[in-house]
Amino acid sequence: MIFAYKPFTGGHDVPMRVVGANIPYEWLVYVFMFIPLGFLFYGAYRRFRVWRLAQSGLHRNDQVGRRVASWLFNTFSQAQVLRKPLAGVMHLALFWGFIFLLIATAAFAAWERIGFPEMTGWLYYLISWLADVGGFFAMLGIVVLAFIRYIRRPDRLNDHKPADGWILALVFAILLGGFLVEGLRIAAQIKLSTTLQQIAYEQDASPVGWMFAWLFKSMSLDGLVLWHRLSWWSHMFLAFLFIAVVPFTKLWHIFTGMIGYYSRDLDPKAVPLIENIEEAERFGVERIEENTWKDLLDLDACIRCGRCQENCPAYYTGKKLNPKVTVIQAMKKHLDGKAPHLLSGAARPELAMTSDAEANAVSPLEASLLYDVVTPEVLWACTNCRACQEHCPMFIEHLNKIINMRRNLVMWQGDMPAEAQNAFTNLERNYNPWGVGWASRANWLEERGIRNLVNLLPEDHREFEYLLYGGCAVAFDDRYKRAGEALVRLLDRAGINFGYLGNEERCCGDPARRLGNEYLYQTLAAHNIETFKKYGADKIICICPHGYNAIKNEYLQMEGDFEVYHSSEFLARLIAEGRLSVNKTEAVTMSYHDSCFLGRHNGIYEPPRQVVKSTGAQVVDIDKSRRFGFCCGAGGGRMFLEEEAVGGFKRINDARTGQLLQTGAGVIASNCPFCMTMLTDGVKEAGEEERVKVLDVCEILWRSIE
Repeated sequence: MIFAYKPFTGGHDVPMRVVGANIPYEWLVYVFMFIPLGFLFYGAYRRFRVWRLAQSGLHRNDQVGRRVASWLFNTFSQAQVLRKPLAGVMHLALFWGFIFLLIATAAFAAWERIGFPEMTGWLYYLISWLADVGGFFAMLGIVVLAFIRYIRRPDRLNDHKPADGWILALVFAILLGGFLVEGLRIAAQIKLSTTLQQIAYEQDASPVGWMFAWLFKSMSLDGLVLWHRLSWWSHMFLAFLFIAVVPFTKLWHIFTGMIGYYSRDLDPKAVPLIENIEEAERFGVERIEENTWKDLLDLDACIRCGRCQENCPAYYTGKKLNPKVTVIQAMKKHLDGKAPHLLSGAARPELAMTSDAEANAVSPLEASLLYDVVTPEVLWACTNCRACQEHCPMFIEHLNKIINMRRNLVMWQGDMPAEAQNAFTNLERNYNPWGVGWASRANWLEERGIRNLVNLLPEDHREFEYLLYGGCAVAFDDRYKRAGEALVRLLDRAGINFGYLGNEERCCGDPARRLGNEYLYQTLAAHNIETFKKYGADKIICICPHGYNAIKNEYLQMEGDFEVYHSSEFLARLIAEGRLSVNKTEAVTMSYHDSCFLGRHNGIYEPPRQVVKSTGAQVVDIDKSRRFGFCCGAGGGRMFLEEEAVGGFKRINDARTGQLLQTGAGVIASNCPFCMTMLTDGVKEAGEEERVKVLDVCEILWRSIE
């Protein structure tokens, strides 16, 4: 195979694909490359120093194997990015295109400088083809991504910055320049070849470069050599520019993303615990530097793709909360303004005032994170549904930031909605957010006529295998008592030996924790853990997803290690084991609502559907279901806060109910007391209460068994 030529008559050298081939003074590249690398390392060092400003400790060096696996999988598969098919595939093409180009460049450079590997035969074909095709798909990716951003212009990309366009243009210019260099090389080689055999292999090894070569077929050999050398140096300049600007632009996500993949929360079902809370001097986060290093890293990792914004129910319904803009980017802007002064130790910044607006601006050191940067209105709008984190391709931890700022507002500033204060008072006095007398917690058993079916502890003095944690809604919400009754009857029918704490049970603490009152949460959780252990309850059944998540995932932080089941997954198991059998089928169509704390927080999607389908009902899913499910509006403690429809938008629960009503189903199936309340109100607001019923999964199953 003809691969290379010696200098030919006329004194010209044949352009070749390898780095620096036949380029006069090409060795200067290895000198010049230290300049962009210097910028790269300097910029990286500056950002590293900013992350070290974090005052709150965080250790993410556990489970090294899982973390390395997470880094490898998410980096090279781009799995998170692919959740949005078109943009994801194009980003994947861009990523792997650059990977192939990097491999090819390194291989050809090694061959050119040290003769290894020997770039002939199948190896040349492979590397050349990978670089060629990879570069093409990378260019295609840039074109499609630019089309999405600037032509289609979805709302999630509504915060364009001039640098975004320049970055896309730079990357495209690098890729296009590479093909121009390759086309000029092949065109020159065609002119030098005396037989078709001498250049035929290039058509296979570099198909895109071959097509570019025909653009220059009318040029003279001298012109081809000259323009090849000029384009080669231009290409190198752009590549070096790319390297130099990485830490100072959106391109920085290339590195922060990989760090984030390694350091992400591997089990993001629990919010951070305030340890030794009795001795804590401050609570939550009041200043940007009080965040963890991961929180500050997240601000750099955000690529402003808007997927968090797109899936946020608060933003969807016109609230001030926008996870991308009013939380992450607002914090990043504040950090970038404040960090230089913190690093220099300046007491206050020296502002160069050039206008009245600038003169009246709040300085970065004086700005309040909680009032000037991320406002209370933004913080209280969050439902903790976790849709933002679920769809973020960079594993940014939005919820921890919001909850930590809520903690400061509640426990340090004493600034909270009046409804939240009322819920806290109720929890302190009667151990439930409704404020109903704690001594009546077990009265629902008599009201529903099921006292004889329940082993009430310690009154009945009987052994039990499972503990039924009913939760506050079962005890005090008149509508949800029916769901509790259905579950009790189902457990009894299946022969499950279970106990119930009654008046010794307290709220799981989830509303308090999510609203920012960590002290109250820990008080309630500690009591429940102690009580569970007192009675030897190591297997617990919860009907409320909020209680399920708290006891299963968050009590672990306080040495409360229990085997916890949600009622829907427990019933699905009983059906599969043949311990529950349907006697009459439900020949109806149902739409199923995924509660956030059972679905996204815990990944339980199929068991509730299996229970409903076992009755013969047809379950109709909508686009916004499972991981794309839409919140009912009650999470994050918002069950106990007021919500107003603003700017022509609906309340979150009305918006969600409208989505479910579009199926035409006569029943909306739910698995959560909070969701049931919100959806029932939504059905009434829509005037559909005569046609559509909202039922708990337990009720649906019991109707087919009794």
